[in-house]
Amino acid sequence: MALTKYERVAVYLFRALTKDYDATNLPDELHFLTDDVVSAMTTAVADGVIPKVHKNVPDVKYTFDARRHMPAEIEQLWPVTWLATGKGKYKLKRTKRRNLMPFPNPEYPEPPVEAISDQTPPFIASMLGSDEQATFTRVRNAGLISSFLGFAAWPIQGHHRTSVSFGQIEVDEVQAGLDKNRGTIVPISGKGGADMLSWSQARSLNTYGAEKAKVPGVTVRSIGLWRDKADTVWIVEFSPDLEIDDIRIVGLRRFSFQ
Repeated sequence: MALTKYERVAVYLFRALTKDYDATNLPDELHFLTDDVVSAMTTAVADGVIPKVHKNVPDVKYTFDARRHMPAEIEQLWPVTWLATGKGKYKLKRTKRRNLMPFPNPEYPEPPVEAISDQTPPFIASMLGSDEQATFTRVRNAGLISSFLGFAAWPIQGHHRTSVSFGQIEVDEVQAGLDKNRGTIVPISGKGGADMLSWSQARSLNTYGAEKAKVPGVTVRSIGLWRDKADTVWIVEFSPDLEIDDIRIVGLRRFSFQ
């Protein structure tokens, strides 16, 4: 009961999926359906562990995409990531690292803070919160994405909710531009406050770029934005790989608005 509600749901799901396994034969992937999550919640309600069944399963999954690591019981053998595999289809997959990306961390040393002039008018800035939309506003006004990429990138769509090969995703913003005359699409995920970037989000961005570009043959450069408690903005570029364990961070800078 020390766990959050959705962590309890994840533990009940994990127990149901692993009831016929032990540490010697647990597979690398456990496949399940939306109905399996609902069934786990129904059992948890009957046991008095959660108050009611929450039928918006993607909302439960989002907790482990941006807010919390998997509970220790689930990761007692190795890191585990909850991934979509199709409409209403999922898997718990053994991965080489935990899904959430805290910054800084030992693998990616903390970059120096680069001071940047805040181009947001004071009145507008006074109304901004601390979420990803506020981060996007400041970054967009300062032209940071183009500066980071090294070519002029232009917003072409915001909050694009669409379906890719493994299910529905939402990309916070899509930009595009010409990098040395080569068409480049830039899917972006922004996080702020308690929400963090994750490898599963990077997978979604890369898949979006590979499958949804309206112009064939474009280069994909996926970007993550994260605003930390010190009010600095981290811009992270991911390699365009589609397998979650293959994705790497290929660019990392940190900015402070002055």
